[in-house]
Amino acid sequence: MNYTDFVTANAAEFLRSRNIGFDLLQALAEEQGFDDALVLLTSSPVHGIATATSDIDLVCVTPQAVSKGQMATQIHRGGQHCEILPMGADDLARAFADLASLSTRDLPQRLAGYQRWDAGHAVRRKYLERVVYAVATDGRAHHLSHLGALVPVAAAQEYDAFHQSRVCALLALRAGELEAARGHLVNACLAAMAAALSLGGWVLSNKKWTLRRWREAASPRMRVVDPQLRELLDATWSRTSDFLHAITAREIDALGEIDARLGVLAGAPTGEISPRAALPSAQTPCTQAALDRRSAFLIGEDDRARLAPLTDMLVPPAHLADLAMLDMAQAAALLRAAHSGTLSFSLVAVACTDDETKEDVHALAA
Repeated sequence: MNYTDFVTANAAEFLRSRNIGFDLLQALAEEQGFDDALVLLTSSPVHGIATATSDIDLVCVTPQAVSKGQMATQIHRGGQHCEILPMGADDLARAFADLASLSTRDLPQRLAGYQRWDAGHAVRRKYLERVVYAVATDGRAHHLSHLGALVPVAAAQEYDAFHQSRVCALLALRAGELEAARGHLVNACLAAMAAALSLGGWVLSNKKWTLRRWREAASPRMRVVDPQLRELLDATWSRTSDFLHAITAREIDALGEIDARLGVLAGAPTGEISPRAALPSAQTPCTQAALDRRSAFLIGEDDRARLAPLTDMLVPPAHLADLAMLDMAQAAALLRAAHSGTLSFSLVAVACTDDETKEDVHALAA
């Protein structure tokens, strides 16, 4: 896929559809004081998925110092809504250098580094992604050379989302919560689609565009998705999105087939991962929610609520295959913990180095 031709053609078509040109975008930036900036058209227009109501998102890469908390300026001109965000050239150069370094690390480290990205960089990761595909007012895509570094980092995030949804779908089926299983199946499929698209070079973290991009990527002119993944995902999505079709173990098992292929392409870790969190456990079934490391909120069979110390602990299994050993109540407890945010199945747990984080994060590996 020639992404240079892709984004430049999309940008030109978008401007034609709005009856405007790059000169207007340049003028808008200069009116805001960015005479010396490289003005970039970003987001949906360059990806070819803009609608009649889409904003015109501009990034101005300027040699001037830019505050990390700088907000985008909103401009309405001739029926067009524009957002203009300044970005320091030095900050962008540092961000690209750090992205290149991060892209060479193992998947858990890529996850950990990118999840902490915004805390340590003036260029937030969502804007970094946009700049890679941006088209300047001279009609050129100046930063597509960084796509090779963006792909493995972005794909890792999507794969991790798929992995977490897969674990939750397995727990939901084991707990007998079939509608919850369907919801997690839907999320798993969408995350896998986004990961497959990212691996093919089409990175776009805005989830509202995932299905549309997935369908458009089937075009012979694009061919950005691994054929085996497309076949598996299309079949699984067809069954999962059919609400007249009851969710069974077949759909859950299909996620394993998808994982087997997607994990290899994304460079996901294999093997067992030691448990890194535990949940309160009771002798009788009850609703449980961990409040902190010392106490939990429980609702017993008598419908009475109480606080309980974390003495007896339910330790999550270390391997996906071990989920089959959980009874219904245990699976439901783990699922509730994941829904409430007190338990995470993110693969970033492998990269944890401090004891406090290790206590809070748990991961299951295929």
